[in-house]
Amino acid sequence: MFIAKKYTSPRRSMLSRVSLILLGILMITSMLFGDTAKAAGGSVRFVTVIMDGEKYPLTSGHPYAVNGSTLIPFRMLTGKLGIQSSWINSTKSLEIQQNGNKMKLTLNSAVAWVNGTAVSLSTKVVQKDGYIMIPLDFVKNVLAADVKVDDTYGTVFIDTTGEELGNVDDFGRKIRTTNLPKNYKDYPYILEDIPNEMYEMKTTWLSYAQDAQTGAEMYKTQEVTSEDMAKIIDRMKKGYDIKLNVDYKTINPSSFAKELYQYENQAISYRVVELENYANWVKKNKIQIEGSIDPEPSMVYYSGISWYVRSKVRFKINSYSEYKDLISDGFFNNKNKLKKGVWYEGYADIGISTNHSKYPGEYMNLDALSSLFENSQLHEVK
Repeated sequence: MFIAKKYTSPRRSMLSRVSLILLGILMITSMLFGDTAKAAGGSVRFVTVIMDGEKYPLTSGHPYAVNGSTLIPFRMLTGKLGIQSSWINSTKSLEIQQNGNKMKLTLNSAVAWVNGTAVSLSTKVVQKDGYIMIPLDFVKNVLAADVKVDDTYGTVFIDTTGEELGNVDDFGRKIRTTNLPKNYKDYPYILEDIPNEMYEMKTTWLSYAQDAQTGAEMYKTQEVTSEDMAKIIDRMKKGYDIKLNVDYKTINPSSFAKELYQYENQAISYRVVELENYANWVKKNKIQIEGSIDPEPSMVYYSGISWYVRSKVRFKINSYSEYKDLISDGFFNNKNKLKKGVWYEGYADIGISTNHSKYPGEYMNLDALSSLFENSQLHEVK
């Protein structure tokens, strides 16, 4: 059962019971399977960043990792950490002042200037989706912020030194008790960084009300725990990193099928053949897609038929010859065309399942029929 707790520092939060259990398991997973997004043909991996108890949303300019370095949007820091900044367009540089120190970052440069002294960075400052992205090591090593990085789980905590956050959940995120959604009793708690529209989205029509359970009920009865959800969500994200990052130029159908199947319910081995057939179609149809999901651990529910985890979704279809079966998704609509080269964002209830009768944290994976379109609210990003 979830119990709210007082937050003191990112280091203490990351050494919580959830993280200790995850550490050994996820290190083994990482060593065995490597960078799933890269294996699927991509090279950029979505990174979860929680700053002062609030998670940066999966939207334009979201933090990401590439070639071993993490970049975050500078706008995350605007107005925080006692920072004052100005953009100098003529030199494409960002001038920063903090605690009497003067710093400068220049676009496409891996060198920061701190009080006139050059400091090497892990990667270049870049512009992506219209946002200035800066290396995390600049925040960690130069700015006065508490930074804790969990490389295994792909989570970064940035906190203002000495600031008390109040009640947070087991994942270090602020809990709110005001302006609650209409159906707040369906959830174990309500988070500061999630809008009410995500909480109030209707559940799937594929339901059997007599056996259905809300997330609040599942947590209360220990049907699922925070530790379980941390493991499940890690597998969901890795699976969709593969599913939503395909490139006909680089995809290896056999590798794609085997890697994605390891994050799906293992009940039907023929599923590997289906995934390989899809990957071959990617090559033939010249499909290129990029995207990510961000499942919410407190937004799990049982429809009476299947488990679902409400997730933030972001994807873009970059290339295809024929508008047909562009995503490995049984609910993908071949008639309702999505625009090429346009980002789509929103929420989706993603199905998970297992062929084991217990231990959901160990065995619950993406369902073979999990979908971004079965029960979702998606919109075009203007």
